[in-house]
Amino acid sequence: MSNQTLQFINKSIKKKDKYNIITFDTHERYQTQLAKTGHNFYIFRHDGGKEWDESYGDMPKNHYVMPKNGIQTGIDYDFIISQSKFGQFGISQNINSVFKLPLISLEHTLPIPSWPNEQLEAFRKQQGDINVFISDYSVDKWNMNAIQTRVIHHSVDTDLFHPNQSAEEQKKPHVLSVVNDWINRDYCCNWQGYVRITDEGRAFQTKIVGKTEGLSEPAPSVKELAKEYATAQVFLNTSTISPVPTALLEAMSCGCAVVTTATCMIPEIIDHGRNGFISNNEEELRGYCKQLLEDEELRNKMGAEARSTILANFSEQKFINNWNEVFDVAYGVIK
Repeated sequence: MSNQTLQFINKSIKKKDKYNIITFDTHERYQTQLAKTGHNFYIFRHDGGKEWDESYGDMPKNHYVMPKNGIQTGIDYDFIISQSKFGQFGISQNINSVFKLPLISLEHTLPIPSWPNEQLEAFRKQQGDINVFISDYSVDKWNMNAIQTRVIHHSVDTDLFHPNQSAEEQKKPHVLSVVNDWINRDYCCNWQGYVRITDEGRAFQTKIVGKTEGLSEPAPSVKELAKEYATAQVFLNTSTISPVPTALLEAMSCGCAVVTTATCMIPEIIDHGRNGFISNNEEELRGYCKQLLEDEELRNKMGAEARSTILANFSEQKFINNWNEVFDVAYGVIK
């Protein structure tokens, strides 16, 4: 279907107040934001598949878990969202062989550089009726040449993740990092780089929050996580393969001064020296952390600019509007 045809159809979209959407447990924080579109999400669970981790927060009330390996009957489903090419896309196609629904492919991740070309090409062929990516960088790296491609940036709950005045009085002189399963995910979250930058914790005081066995524990609630950001003087992100690190955006929303690697979409977010420090040089990253720990005025100025960046570019309303547009297009194009 050509772009010209799609543009013509978009003018006569049949809008619907609430869509019924089949999807999967994938990314708790993202799905919490997606739930704010107000539609009904029916969660398909299968043997060996991920299930909602309540340590990230309660499942939204408009998420309905279906019987394992089954589809709830009596529902007029409108489309399927596959959130991963690793299993979910194939399952979505199997469901579609019966229900004939529009398939929206949402890709949170990036191709792994070590993949052989045959594997990468096989994944590139897994295209939905609409293909949603979380950054322009992701679109470029997947290089799928899909006709219907949309970019929807992450959003942050800026009412939850915000500078806390009482927390400001309790600012702790440490550098915070928030990562789950960090050691096993060294290939993308760069645990070894963190160890070198912090000189194994000797360069300055550090704190790690996140579920990593033998290393760190997650915050007991999302509210407590927001408090961790708000009470840290500096936030350090060391990721190497992560389209948009959620923790970086949350820290910025809390007005925390950030120091980060210059990878993936991050250079599109951070204006070096204004709303954060960015570099791929580990000695420079260490130096920036020390500089911010020692300079309260600079720390506060950068934190305020970071917060302004999130409010301008990663608002919930923009995220909701963009997703609702995708849903309306999918409904109008297919039906």
